[in-house]
Amino acid sequence: MSPEHPPLAKMVAALPLLMMNPQLDCTPFHGDDVAQAFASLRWFYSQNWRSELLWARMAVSIFAVGLCLLVWEASRRMFDLAVATIAALLVAFDPNVLASGGLVMTDLAPATMMLCAVFIYYLWTRRPHVLPLLLAGLAMGLTLLSKISGVVVIPIILTLAAINVALPADRELHSRKQVLRNLLAVGLIFAIAFAVLWIGYGMRYATHGGPVPLEARFSAMGATSAADRILAFMEERHVLPQAYLAGFGFLTQLSKDPAPVFILGKTYPRAQWFFYPLNMLIRSTAAFLAMIVVSSAGIVICWQEHRREILFLLVPGAICAIACVSSGVNSGIRHLLLVFPFLVIVVCAGCVELSKRWRWIKYGVLGLIVLHAASSLHAFPNYLSYANELWGGPTQTYKYLPSIDIGQSYLQVRDYLERNPPERCWLLTDWQWDPEVYGVHCKVLGYWKMELIPPRLRGTVIVSSSALSTTFLNQAIAVGFKNIAPEDYIGGSAMLVFKGDFDTRAGASVTAEHLAMQAIAQGQLTDALHLSDYAIQMSPDNPYAHLRRGNALIVLGRLSEGISELERGRGLLFRDPIHEAEVRDVDRTIQSLRNSSGMH
Repeated sequence: MSPEHPPLAKMVAALPLLMMNPQLDCTPFHGDDVAQAFASLRWFYSQNWRSELLWARMAVSIFAVGLCLLVWEASRRMFDLAVATIAALLVAFDPNVLASGGLVMTDLAPATMMLCAVFIYYLWTRRPHVLPLLLAGLAMGLTLLSKISGVVVIPIILTLAAINVALPADRELHSRKQVLRNLLAVGLIFAIAFAVLWIGYGMRYATHGGPVPLEARFSAMGATSAADRILAFMEERHVLPQAYLAGFGFLTQLSKDPAPVFILGKTYPRAQWFFYPLNMLIRSTAAFLAMIVVSSAGIVICWQEHRREILFLLVPGAICAIACVSSGVNSGIRHLLLVFPFLVIVVCAGCVELSKRWRWIKYGVLGLIVLHAASSLHAFPNYLSYANELWGGPTQTYKYLPSIDIGQSYLQVRDYLERNPPERCWLLTDWQWDPEVYGVHCKVLGYWKMELIPPRLRGTVIVSSSALSTTFLNQAIAVGFKNIAPEDYIGGSAMLVFKGDFDTRAGASVTAEHLAMQAIAQGQLTDALHLSDYAIQMSPDNPYAHLRRGNALIVLGRLSEGISELERGRGLLFRDPIHEAEVRDVDRTIQSLRNSSGMH
């Protein structure tokens, strides 16, 4: 799945499975992304999936362990043992590292490998010889192989190379020979990284035996921006593997088509610059935030003695932070993990510097470390929904940030239902896999399993918090629960428990509209009309219900009625600016239909 994501973390996670030898169908897959995802899930749950997942998670956890060890060693070599000890403790108990460290995802691998690349290059600047250069090139290549966002390691190394020229160890101006040596060193690092990237893709340009991903076909699509033209040039000349270029194409498309985002209970039409700083304030422990404030004075004090070290930490962190904020994509705290190790080390250095001067600060810092660990342990095992105490803890995170539930709490739902057996139980989920696989025996309704939701639900209703924070009206199956206080929380605030009698006509409208869309695709136009009529009956303000009815009428040849229905849906979409892109699409459709039929 997802060839546009670089393979390092996926290969590491899959390594133990080679010994388990699961049965695989290696026939090239020719379906779209959705069909491929469901085919993969069906295969996965037909295997001994618990054992396979456990081993894969244990394997990919090497990046979390490696990050802790690297933070220790980098802190010790750059500063001293006290800084190393505090930094390692902060990483070991950080809820965000604990949340992502054991998941088969691509988030912690680039953070670990980027710190490794920067640290080894720092060692070369202190004592230039060949081995650190070779290792820095290897680490940079592995950073590129970890995730598309790992490409920020390139401007980071270039900036640090310039800093190395400006800050010679002997505090004298560099000669031309020394400047040339730095240029050659950076060139060698880049050459090795380029080779490692190609080796990671098996020295193969083509993605796979199936169809070429659309994101990689820049030449065919036509380049409309400087980034597109660069990617088209690289694709035409096979400069980088096709799948790697597909990842850049995917990011370029995301930045061109801004998606709405849920922040602090409000939906914004596009990504907001303050999303990542807000994530940092909510998802970091209050103790660590206090240490950031305390350390600022210490960083200023130790600037003269450790100028190079501070720059080698602040510059990479700043570049990563700027890349996140300016990306045009609001994805969550996991994308800030690139910043985290650099920030931790420099914060610990500042705190230790102050502790050397004032004993009371030493005890204060020790107290903050204890509070950091206590807050993290108190949230166990709900690190994916962690929020610090200033924001109400993990049970309140869903009010402020999106995607708190990624399907991690189904086993906790099962345990909750065993302790509190209900007479009738419903589960509204925003995710794609079947909770019954995990022993959850509620009636499951949701975007992944589109069945008609009844207009009223009575009994115990467990709702995914991601279904509450969705920004897409055509997925808002749980909109009726948004303004109701839950009676209980599962998995922090991943799943919310409601008990009583609830009006779910809005959710019924959403599911009916989706079923109408499926019926249109299958040519069942009479069913599509009935379903869209029912969707409008359940929620007259559902724009997608009108759009589906209009589509069905147009296919039936009732063009004038169909266009009128599309215009009603368009008018409802136009009420909210977050749907401006969809409004333009509907406008183009209506205009095209009028032109083709001679209507005015």
